[in-house]
Amino acid sequence: MNTSTVVWIVVVAIAVIALLAVIAMMANKKKQERNRSQAAELREKAAETATDVQRKEALAKETEAKAAAARAEADRKAAEAERLEADSKERASVASQHRDEHQEHLRKADELDPDVKHSAPTTSPEGEHAPDTTQGHTAASSEGHTAPSSEGHTTASRDGHTATNGTHADERTRRIETDETTGGSHRA
Repeated sequence: MNTSTVVWIVVVAIAVIALLAVIAMMANKKKQERNRSQAAELREKAAETATDVQRKEALAKETEAKAAAARAEADRKAAEAERLEADSKERASVASQHRDEHQEHLRKADELDPDVKHSAPTTSPEGEHAPDTTQGHTAASSEGHTAPSSEGHTTASRDGHTATNGTHADERTRRIETDETTGGSHRA
C-alpha cells in the first residue's frame, strides 16, 4: 500500500465519520422536534383539563357545602323532633291525667245517682276499646233514659231514648256535649 492509498483511506474514513456525525445530528434534531411537539400537545391537553379540574373542584366544594347545610338541617330537624317528642309525651301525660279525672267524675256521678246501679267503665285512649261487660238485661229508669247497667242490662226510658252502647254516664256526657255545641243549657 502506498501512501496515496493510505491517504485516500484516511480521507474516506474521515468523510464517512463526518457523514455519520451529520446524520446523527439530524436524527437528534428530528427527535428533539418530535419531543417538542409532544410536549406542546401535552401542555395543551393539560391546559384543557386544568379548566375541567377547576370546574370539578368547584363542584366538589359546592357539594361539600350542600352536604354541610343538609347535616345542619338534619341536626336542626332532629332537635325539633326531640322537642316535639318531649312535648307529645308531656301532652299525653296531661291527657292521661285529665282522662283519669274524667273517669273519677263519672264514677262519682254514678255513685251519687240513685238510678244508676253500676260504676262507669273506663274510657280508653283512642284506638283502644274498653271491655264490654254487658249481658243484655233490661231495667227501667225514672229519668226516661236507657243505659247498660253493671250487669249489662239496658234501661228503658219514659221518653223513648235507648242507649245500647256505653253507660248512663256516657249518655249524659254525650247530651252535655250536644247541648254545649248547640248552645243549649240543658244538663243531664
